[in-house]
Amino acid sequence: MADVFRLEILSPERVFYKGDCINLSVPIRDGLYGIMAHHLPFVAEIVPGEVSFTLPDNTVVLCSVSQGMLNVGNNTVKLLSETVLRPDEIDEETEKAKLRKVREDMNSKQSYKEYRLSEITFARAVNNLRVKKHDKANINLR
Repeated sequence: MADVFRLEILSPERVFYKGDCINLSVPIRDGLYGIMAHHLPFVAEIVPGEVSFTLPDNTVVLCSVSQGMLNVGNNTVKLLSETVLRPDEIDEETEKAKLRKVREDMNSKQSYKEYRLSEITFARAVNNLRVKKHDKANINLR
């Protein structure tokens, strides 16, 4: 059996996952970052993107995350994110509607704060659609 580490993926609404993990890929500002057992201590900002991790039985789990923090140390990884969604929790039509609305908002006159919030909403919706599409592609390969 491969070396494992303890992984906790948390959002304000729930504990998404808490258990052993073989590897983890997480989006940070510099790109996709990979973590395995006994990784050096590390703290990073998470950006909206796709997280994937492998369980000890070699099952790969995919999820969508928004902004947050990653803390690695003592063979434990804590991923804290504003939102964490499985692909089956993402509704394509809802995300597409969010994109249409936020595009309209971004093209209208907004304050700087409103524009930044629109950018965050836009990034989340695009990311959720990307994760949903990726999951569909993986299902077609199975």
